[in-house]
Amino acid sequence: MTQATVPTLIHLDYKEISSIRDKVKANDSSVFPAYSALLNEATSYLKKPARSVMGKAHIPPSGDKHDFFAIGKYAWPNPETPGGMPFIRRDGYTNPEASSDKYDLGPYFNMRIRVNTLAMAYFYSGSEAYAAKAAELLRVWFLNPETRMNPNFNYASSLPGVNDGMAIGIIEGVQLIGLLDSVNLLTSSTSWTAADNEALKRWFTAYTDWLLESPAGKEEYRATDNHGSWYAAQVAAFSLYGGNLERARQMMDRAKWQVDVQFTPDGGLHRELKRNRALFYSLYGLSAFVALARCGEVLGDDLWWYQTKDGRGIERGFNFLAPYLAEEIPWAWQNIDKEINGLAVQLTRRAEKVYASPRLAAVSRHLTTLRPRTDWSFWLMTTPS
Repeated sequence: MTQATVPTLIHLDYKEISSIRDKVKANDSSVFPAYSALLNEATSYLKKPARSVMGKAHIPPSGDKHDFFAIGKYAWPNPETPGGMPFIRRDGYTNPEASSDKYDLGPYFNMRIRVNTLAMAYFYSGSEAYAAKAAELLRVWFLNPETRMNPNFNYASSLPGVNDGMAIGIIEGVQLIGLLDSVNLLTSSTSWTAADNEALKRWFTAYTDWLLESPAGKEEYRATDNHGSWYAAQVAAFSLYGGNLERARQMMDRAKWQVDVQFTPDGGLHRELKRNRALFYSLYGLSAFVALARCGEVLGDDLWWYQTKDGRGIERGFNFLAPYLAEEIPWAWQNIDKEINGLAVQLTRRAEKVYASPRLAAVSRHLTTLRPRTDWSFWLMTTPS
């Protein structure tokens, strides 16, 4: 692959993963356990059938099974009423039924995990079998007329007995940003054709149209927590993929507005700190700004170093979390989770390089010690310090 055809990646860095691939080819023992685990996982998916939105048990309120339909992850039957209706929302506590075969969320999540795993296995091994399976999964979910998902999340995050879907369900589209990194890696294969890629671009253009024009999308645009910044990141990333740079640039201005309204003077994300999974949501919210900053790199708009007049910005957000992620001091807000989310090491590895920060490098080294050598998502997707 020449410099001119290097894919645009958001969560991944092509130079970094290419360097890791050189280690794989050289049989470097530092990456062998992770590489072996990656191939084992990817191989396990080769014979698994492709799932689609057509397989769910429940029919969406539209009557069209091609529409994505799922209850919210935090939606639960009401314990105070016969039959559990209307459902209630228990923030931070996931209802396993949300990922059951009754709805689309579980198959959607599995599709994304499998495509990403297969694409990484293809990238590192060069085996076309992995690319072919990833391409099949993508076609079944997004492209084939009989099985494709309609490009909207109108009926995501339903709360039965209260509403058919909520604007906050748009957050499910965040997973598609990483999925497009995988798609862009697959473009060098023979299995994912130029026609496939153009058809998928049309799907994402239609989805972005829906984000910008639908009542749900307009509501998420106004959100002042991670939903607002992830909305901007989705529009920016999908517009880059589809080639609409003007749409993407508009989201850079929105990202700066989100910095203004979300960060506290010391770097915390004030809405996320009020959640009962405050550490996870602080990381999740910060990761939206990292995705936006990566989009900004493509557009020549530097969000990494953007600051408000009183110095609030992405760098201060990382410095705010640093002592907690390094486990130097205990987390001072609510946290029902048992361990630091794996998202943390990916973010700090990226930020330490951008800011040339010894402090963040030390944090990412500490976080790296918490992960086994077989965890390929840590050893093969970013470069350790």
